[in-house]
Amino acid sequence: MDETKEGRDLNQKPWPASSLLGRMSGRVREAFLELGTAVTYGARQKIIRQGEESHHVLVLVDGIVKVFVETEFGSPVLLGLRGRGDLLGEMSVLEGRPRSANVMTCTAAHVKLIKSAQLKNFLDRNPDAWSAVAASLSSRLHWANKRRAEFVACPAPVRVGRVLAEITGRYGVRTAEGWDLDVSLTQAEIASLAGVALATFEKALQLLHRAGLVRRQYRRIVVDDLEGLALFGGSDLRNPYQYGMGDADVAQS
Repeated sequence: MDETKEGRDLNQKPWPASSLLGRMSGRVREAFLELGTAVTYGARQKIIRQGEESHHVLVLVDGIVKVFVETEFGSPVLLGLRGRGDLLGEMSVLEGRPRSANVMTCTAAHVKLIKSAQLKNFLDRNPDAWSAVAASLSSRLHWANKRRAEFVACPAPVRVGRVLAEITGRYGVRTAEGWDLDVSLTQAEIASLAGVALATFEKALQLLHRAGLVRRQYRRIVVDDLEGLALFGGSDLRNPYQYGMGDADVAQS
């Protein structure tokens, strides 16, 4: 497909407001989407590797990916999920450093692969695009700071509830049975995102199940009450016994 036509066609799609593409004006977004090469990846394929030299960025046109790091203790830690309209790998490119994390597809993914020089030249010519990139990075940093504060201030079940509500709200699929959290994440990965041990995550999940909010099916989690789950995540922390959160076996990570 002609790159100009492809950029014009992609520009007509609605993009999440929180994504990089959603933050750009229509004119800038169309020009940005004309850059690079279209690439398709299958599910569970690693598309960025931690420690490698960074020579390009990826714009996620369709699909869901997970960002995680390998630790010195051997257990990978999930940092977050990215979806349509998000930019991947820009921090390493802009800083001139090796990749700081791995990126793996959860589903089949369509991306635009843009070389580092292309990206930098485009940003230099388009201050509005720089502003969108800066806003996207700032939002990500704000989210990380909020999550870090929650590690200290919130009981483990609340952290689990908030993470599940966030993931489901953005990436869940509504079915006749409820909200299907089918993004190829293991319980250990979701636990790491919430900052809790796997055993603690399982206890918190049991508490959420008793509250009628979620249930486990084979290799996946179904959210029965997304609104209730969001309310649970905003529970009154002055009352640790709300929903049974004061129980010794579920209160701490």
